[in-house]
Amino acid sequence: MSAVSHTLSTPQPLGTRGSRTRSLLTASVLVAGSLALAACGASAPKPKVASVPKAPSAPVVETVPYRPVPPGGAHYVMDIPGRGADGRWLTVNTALTDDQLVWNLRSAWNVAALNCLSPEYQPILDGYKAFLNRNVSSLKGVNDRLERSYNSRFKARRDAIVARDGYTTKVYNFFSLPPARSGFCNAALDMSKRALASPPKDPLAFARANFDGLLAPFDQFFTEYEAYQVASAEWDAKYGAKYGPSQPGWVAVQQARSGTTTAAR
Repeated sequence: MSAVSHTLSTPQPLGTRGSRTRSLLTASVLVAGSLALAACGASAPKPKVASVPKAPSAPVVETVPYRPVPPGGAHYVMDIPGRGADGRWLTVNTALTDDQLVWNLRSAWNVAALNCLSPEYQPILDGYKAFLNRNVSSLKGVNDRLERSYNSRFKARRDAIVARDGYTTKVYNFFSLPPARSGFCNAALDMSKRALASPPKDPLAFARANFDGLLAPFDQFFTEYEAYQVASAEWDAKYGAKYGPSQPGWVAVQQARSGTTTAAR
């Protein structure tokens, strides 16, 4: 048997082959990872920030004031006097003669004695009685002259009596106006205290010095009521169509305009 020559390759150590394989695998993984990261960085969209919806604005609430109310608890609808060229109120006490001035002061004092009944107003009654008792003759003269003036204007005496009674009723009603009563009672009280402290001997001089003080509370009331009429008319024009039915004053005005009620006078 002939000898056969075999050339055998020298085998590499096992450890050397394994290290190379691991190195190649590691490099491949690193390269693949780098490519993947690069691809992600190029194509990934930016994250969106969620928008927060705005809170709805609060509804605007209309502030509606109450309808103005009359001063002194007066009626919502009533007539007041007009003003003269001098700005003063034209009433039954305007442009009085001297005798009318004295008699109207006497009438006003009488109304105060009848209507101002609280204990603190006792001086009004005391002062009124003293005024009448101390000035009997002077007051009779005033009354007689007024009587003659009415008789001279009317042919029938009855007509003269009716005319004077009608005028006197207007005077009494004027000084009996409820919304001005508190101020009137206080004015009459002040006048009565002065009369008791220094009894008047001349009714005309006393009337000239004190009558305007008795009128002052009524002038004030008319001025305040005039302001109420203006303010309430402005309210009615602005809010009446929508809110008027809830306001008694607005309802009273509508009723007066439609004739369903009669305005207080």
